[in-house]
Amino acid sequence: MYITAREQKIIKYIIQQNRYVTIREIADSVQVSTRTIHRELKSIKPILKNYDLSLDKQPGKGLKAVGEQEDKQRLLAHMSNEDQIEYSSDERKLLILCALLEAKEPVKLYTLASDLQVTNATISYDLDELTEWIAPYGLRLIRKRGYGIELKGPEEAKRKIVGNLIVDRLDIQLFLETIEMNIKHRTKATEKVFGVVSRGQLLKVERLLFHLKNRLSLSLSDSAYIALVVHLTYAIERIQLGETIRMEEEELLELKRTKEFESSLRIARALERMFNVEIPEAEVGYMTIHLRSANRSFQKEYRIDEIELDIAIRTKKLIDFISNKTGYHLNENDSLYEGLVSHLEPAMNRLKEKMRIYNPLTQQIKKDYFLLFMAIEEGVERFFPEIEFPEDEIAFIVLHFGSVLEIKKEETNIHALVVCSSGIGSSKMLASRLKKELPEIAEFDLSSLMELKEIDASSYDMIVSTVPIPYEHVDYIMVSPLLNEDDAMRVKAHIKRKIPYMIEKKRMKEAAKELVQESVNMMAVAERVTNYMSVIRSILSHFTIKNRKAMPQHEATIRQLLRQLEEEGFIIHADVIANGLLEREQQGGLGIPSTEFALFHLKHAFIKEPIFHIYDLDQAYEVKSMDGGQQQMSRMLMMLAPQELGKEVSEMFSLISSSIIESEESMTLYGHGSEGDIEQKLHQLFYQFVKEAKW
Repeated sequence: MYITAREQKIIKYIIQQNRYVTIREIADSVQVSTRTIHRELKSIKPILKNYDLSLDKQPGKGLKAVGEQEDKQRLLAHMSNEDQIEYSSDERKLLILCALLEAKEPVKLYTLASDLQVTNATISYDLDELTEWIAPYGLRLIRKRGYGIELKGPEEAKRKIVGNLIVDRLDIQLFLETIEMNIKHRTKATEKVFGVVSRGQLLKVERLLFHLKNRLSLSLSDSAYIALVVHLTYAIERIQLGETIRMEEEELLELKRTKEFESSLRIARALERMFNVEIPEAEVGYMTIHLRSANRSFQKEYRIDEIELDIAIRTKKLIDFISNKTGYHLNENDSLYEGLVSHLEPAMNRLKEKMRIYNPLTQQIKKDYFLLFMAIEEGVERFFPEIEFPEDEIAFIVLHFGSVLEIKKEETNIHALVVCSSGIGSSKMLASRLKKELPEIAEFDLSSLMELKEIDASSYDMIVSTVPIPYEHVDYIMVSPLLNEDDAMRVKAHIKRKIPYMIEKKRMKEAAKELVQESVNMMAVAERVTNYMSVIRSILSHFTIKNRKAMPQHEATIRQLLRQLEEEGFIIHADVIANGLLEREQQGGLGIPSTEFALFHLKHAFIKEPIFHIYDLDQAYEVKSMDGGQQQMSRMLMMLAPQELGKEVSEMFSLISSSIIESEESMTLYGHGSEGDIEQKLHQLFYQFVKEAKW
């Protein structure tokens, strides 16, 4: 049995320690990432089994080789006699693929064998497996004696396989080290990162995207950010070689209607200036797919034209389902709902485009939260039947629910920053674990490694991270995202060491607060209150339910209603507004599933003030539903907002939209309720908002 050099190092370390060792310890000893160790363990288990050995895994302790001492010695003796192989079979296939992607002409088999220091027969076997691996992407290998080996297929298929290759090999630490080494002028521009892009090009793209990210209001997890940087770098290199992708006109037109296309266009123009290339529209479309598939962290401000009510409805049903399964009331937890909606929308886009995501915690989550994992697996299959959720995606959803189920309210007084690289779900999981184990920690803020560059670390009492932080000025403690017993003890010791500094800092903060309170800018507060009150007053004063005659054609019904609104002075250029509503409907349907009403919403410069109207039609007719099917519509809800109004109008309409689908009773109210009943509901919503607002 062949055992690679890395496998030998890992096996020797586990056996020789003769105790439970953590994944982090193994990774440090072999000098690779923890993710690499997780991947290697899959091939190590059958090797151990061949020698009547096994791995015992204990949560909070780690791994230990279990078996007779003579069997352990037998395996160690075998490894000492065996010639080491530098690369595993999977590593060789990745290196072969990278070589073929870069090659401008066929590559000879003996060249690959020589470079990888294996026999021609081994490379031939690797190529057989690689052929099967690349087939689902629409790629194939041309293998002819005397000709060599060549990768054939459309450019877009090569881009997609590179995207998944990046996900498989994604190492956030390597990426950050590359950026940091460049800052310290210790990097070679010609080296390859992730095996596919040049380091020099990648650094330029990262610098550009970092500056554009905030201007374009992009909210990306670390993994999504790095994957996008590498994708853009690879795209530029391919364009410079004259390789561009093609896209169906209909698909491109659909992407142009999305909010991400404009951001992609601005990124493309900046890249054109930086690299002196011309980026075709199809490339911009492919960039748009990446942005739509990015795993965005939750943003508190929702815009009315960004709300996907179909996903919101199904998310509510999933939360109800898990509430019933676990016996915990999760239905009223806004943070859970908002975090799930924010994760599921890009996740569904990602899965539809067959883009993969890697979750290094999947197996541990599945073991530690087995029943919750099974319940969520059943839930997504029931409420998202058209999408096949892989285990890595389900594990991310488990993190969202797990964080809520772990919460324990206690009096605390320490302000901590939690740094994670896997997105907001794992950050919340760690924060709630810390809250449970360390009640003295009162408040948590969440950050990714990328965002940490823009945060004042000194403003926190302590920083807890799941990954190494490469910034020398940051004092932190590193733990597992699931916080085992040893981690909790180390954090307590860390707190004890920092208590004197915390007390002194809090004294200084209290003194400064007393000075600030004397100079509060009440004009700014008054302006915010006035803006919110203006929006609420407009919505409530103009709210109405009217009976209207349905026209023979749906489009005619919409245009007639908009012309009436124009006559009443609420809008101008009714046909333009009608076109906007109809285009919005074409993108995904506006009918609320399992009801007989639809929600038409639009923000536009030709709308003069925010209004919420309801129209009861004298005759129901069929419209497109949010779940892709058809449904009867007898009632039409209309939300219209001026373009220039900011977050106030978006927040109020988001409040109404969320209340529509918050429960079966609520959907019944909006679908069949009287004007007085719905108006009373709006009053309650706005009153609660004003009561809880932090002006």
